[in-house]
Amino acid sequence: MGSNRFYISIVINCLLIFAAAFLFFYFLQVRQQPSTALGIAIIALLLTLRLIYFVNRTNRILGNFLSYMHESDPSLHYSMPYIEKNFRGLNEALDKLIREFKENRIDLEVQSQYLETILDNVSSGILSFNAAGEVLTMNDAAGEYLGSGPIHHLDELELTQVGLGITILRMRPGDQLTETIKKAGGNVLLSFHSSQIKLKQENIHIVAMNDITHQMEEQEILSWKKLIRVINHEIMNSMTPIITLSMAIRKKLVSKGQAKPKEELTMMALEDAIQSASIIEDRSKGLVEFIERYKKLTGLPPMKFEQFPAMELFQKVERFFREEMTEKGIPMRIPDQCDVLLEADRQMMEQVLINLVKNSVVAVRNTEDPEVELSCYMDGELHICLSVRDNGEGIPEEKLEQVFIPFFTTREEGSGIGLSLCRQIIRSHNGKTHIESLPGEGTQVVITL
Repeated sequence: MGSNRFYISIVINCLLIFAAAFLFFYFLQVRQQPSTALGIAIIALLLTLRLIYFVNRTNRILGNFLSYMHESDPSLHYSMPYIEKNFRGLNEALDKLIREFKENRIDLEVQSQYLETILDNVSSGILSFNAAGEVLTMNDAAGEYLGSGPIHHLDELELTQVGLGITILRMRPGDQLTETIKKAGGNVLLSFHSSQIKLKQENIHIVAMNDITHQMEEQEILSWKKLIRVINHEIMNSMTPIITLSMAIRKKLVSKGQAKPKEELTMMALEDAIQSASIIEDRSKGLVEFIERYKKLTGLPPMKFEQFPAMELFQKVERFFREEMTEKGIPMRIPDQCDVLLEADRQMMEQVLINLVKNSVVAVRNTEDPEVELSCYMDGELHICLSVRDNGEGIPEEKLEQVFIPFFTTREEGSGIGLSLCRQIIRSHNGKTHIESLPGEGTQVVITL
């Protein structure tokens, strides 16, 4: 409805041109007045030019408006009287579009400044570039981390960090790497993470970088603390029975601070003392070897596989704990016969059983009729199973799976290392560790090899 005036102007102009054309032919053919006809022809020509200008003016205004919109330029000016006179609705529509366009452009500029401010104030370094290595965005943190300041191409990094520009350019989306950056104040360790987006049919690579020097130092300290805790745990587990055996030997060989006379020493006491000394020697050597192998890797030592009877393992562990468990009134049951032949690391398997038996001894300390039982059998798939069972306090169901988490413990005096280490050792043997427990009834740990 707002363009009725425009249509009326077009119609009037067309009628005037038609009338001029009619009069031209009338005076030229009927009245035979060429001079009058020529004047009318000039008028018709002027009317035609006026109509063309009138239409083109509207097209030109709309064309300029669309062109400015396309070029993202809101500085559009047009003849307000002309538009208001001929297009009442169009004037309002154009004004509204221009206002919205200006507001959107302002919003975009504000957002752009906002994002730039964020990038310059975040602690992570952000670097974006195209496939050719041309840098599109680089915040202050990135320049500080790289020690290069603003750059326009990754090749410029070669001036300060040889090979880093090529390394970053070759990163694929999702890649992560760490690089040592040489700076005047000292070397720093940076972590790089790469991602990719697509803008205007062009792949843009974004690399985020962070200084992890401090975190790595803390992690290294934490690793050493954990290593010390593990070694301390294994030393304490072995030293308690060793001390007990040493005291037993002393009781058999010493009386009132002096060595017993030969005639008071029985053959059984001597054999028992020799056997205890032999176990102390073997366990001490095994402990020293464990520590030496463990500290070299700050992880599990490499396995030394050999074949040996499971019964030997049970007998050695039973003898190792005999004195301590006798003093505490805890009987240990081992199988009368076990024909299973193990292919494993003898020292490591001994370490596992020592940990498990130690846990059982603690678990039955408040049990009226305590008992610890070691057994071996074959499961349905003919896998070798070694079991350590006790009738102690048991473990609540909600904590049953957590006991294998490093440093998790159900006891105030516990370290939370033993069961975790046992599972690691058994996994190194391609085996499995399973635990079953009921509060008040006891616990059974089954090793499947």
